[in-house]
Amino acid sequence: MVFKIDTQHAMILLIDDDSDMRWAMRNILADAGFSVAEAEAGGVGLEIASRRTPDTVLLDMRMPGLGGEEVLRRLRRLDPTLPVIIITAHGTISGAVSAVRDGAFDYLTKPFRNEHLLDAVQRAVARRNAAHSVATGVRAAVAATMGQGPAIQKLAAQIEAVISTDYSVVIQGETGTGKELVACSLHRYGRRATHPFVVVDCGAISEGLTDSEFFGHEKGAFTGAGDRRRGWFEAAANGGTVFLDEIGNLASTGQKALLRTLEERKIRRVGGGELIDLDVRVIAASNDDLKEHAKTGAFREDLFFRLAEYVITVPPLRSRQEDIGFLTQRFLTQARESLGRPPVEVTSSALDLLRAYHWPGNVRELRNVMRRAALTVSDILGPSQLADSLGHGVAPVVPARETPDGSTSLRHRVQRHVRAFERDAIVGALEQAKGNKAKAARLLGIDYKTYRMKLKLFEGREGAVPDGRS
Repeated sequence: MVFKIDTQHAMILLIDDDSDMRWAMRNILADAGFSVAEAEAGGVGLEIASRRTPDTVLLDMRMPGLGGEEVLRRLRRLDPTLPVIIITAHGTISGAVSAVRDGAFDYLTKPFRNEHLLDAVQRAVARRNAAHSVATGVRAAVAATMGQGPAIQKLAAQIEAVISTDYSVVIQGETGTGKELVACSLHRYGRRATHPFVVVDCGAISEGLTDSEFFGHEKGAFTGAGDRRRGWFEAAANGGTVFLDEIGNLASTGQKALLRTLEERKIRRVGGGELIDLDVRVIAASNDDLKEHAKTGAFREDLFFRLAEYVITVPPLRSRQEDIGFLTQRFLTQARESLGRPPVEVTSSALDLLRAYHWPGNVRELRNVMRRAALTVSDILGPSQLADSLGHGVAPVVPARETPDGSTSLRHRVQRHVRAFERDAIVGALEQAKGNKAKAARLLGIDYKTYRMKLKLFEGREGAVPDGRS
């Protein structure tokens, strides 16, 4: 059955070295209302695809020079959402099936009927239109949750590029930047949206329990295994997504097991004999640069290349100050609504303070600051209320510089408040954690190394910092 869709603006690219075949397909498609571009060789087709953005490509599998398999790979890198239909002869069907596994939309076997060609092309164009619709939704969702500045627009474009694929994705970014939010978007707007989204904290998995956590176990498989248990991968086995958070913290034995799983796409429960097929998408996230860790041997290089079919980098908050006003108002409004209180105004000087701060905990830290401020502010949020929300008020840490007329410059007043703001956060968290630095770092949404560095910095400036123990 042929789908009835609007073909007026759809452009189809034919890549085939057989001029008679191109002529026949061009006439069929043109009569159906499609715009058609032609290429007699793979390299020419790739050049056209990069300039004209086709909606579907019809690609001959066997061509001299650059073959169909390589052209398919390059088209996928150029645009992962571009549907490619393979044209193949009877003797090369196995190659076409393999190409579909590698990302081709469908294949047609020569000779084919006109209606079969139109059916395949119209389904492909419908898929392309759906991908464009999804991309619009992704852009709107990212703008509504993360901001609208240039850095976030670039991030949305990265998400769009891979949203309709099954590529394994590595998401990199500092603590608190929103890596899990990106992973959720990849799942929610992709074809696996109706299936489970399973989050695995790799840093919380004990080295000896990796296989059990990932793959599950049978009853009696080891001491304490009182019942059969499904692992994380089996929970998502039939069409879901597994999100491996903080993959860089996964022990070497876990890395080896994960690599084997990605290669074989099968798992076996600990103590079991049954092989379970996997149809999952894997998304991994890390605070660290995994590629650099792979070079140094801190992370398996073969696993990195398996995971990093596509890499998305989430920018830190300090690099996108244009979004701080939007995020401040959003988090403050949410917090006030949760408390059943009316919205408040944020002063420009408060925003200056927030933009001057370097946000080691990124968006998560800003959210926590706004939640604390929501408790204390009445109708206007200014710099003093921001500092008070951390428990200590504003206290000068370094002398403010004066302008020629004796007044303190705005820039140095802001710097003074920022340092006080940061010091109060560091010390206040330590007191709340009763001297436990690791817990204090978690309260602030920053990593332990950053917290220790900041604490030493303030100790160097002011002498001993209270350790928070009673």
